[in-house]
Amino acid sequence: MKIKDITDWPPRWATPLGTLDTNAPIGDGVLVGLSLWGTTIIGLAVQCPDGKYFCSVRAPANVYGHVLEFLKRNQGRKLREVIDAEIDISDVIQ
Repeated sequence: MKIKDITDWPPRWATPLGTLDTNAPIGDGVLVGLSLWGTTIIGLAVQCPDGKYFCSVRAPANVYGHVLEFLKRNQGRKLREVIDAEIDISDVIQ
């Protein structure tokens, strides 16, 4: 299963200028940071040529740990690759 299929991605990203953008150019940006917000939300920082963009993704509680570990292992990769990558959650989803 792809990570984009089990998490809720935001429609808008916080831009380097502090505004929100629904068409932020983050696909080729590099995942450079993670922050934990509770038990279902993970904050992401993506480095792009014009600065860092920020958002939060929501993961179901039963796969949150898997998603977090997956994102940690994939820091430094292009966000487009991370979003399209496969994640194994077979031990959680029956």
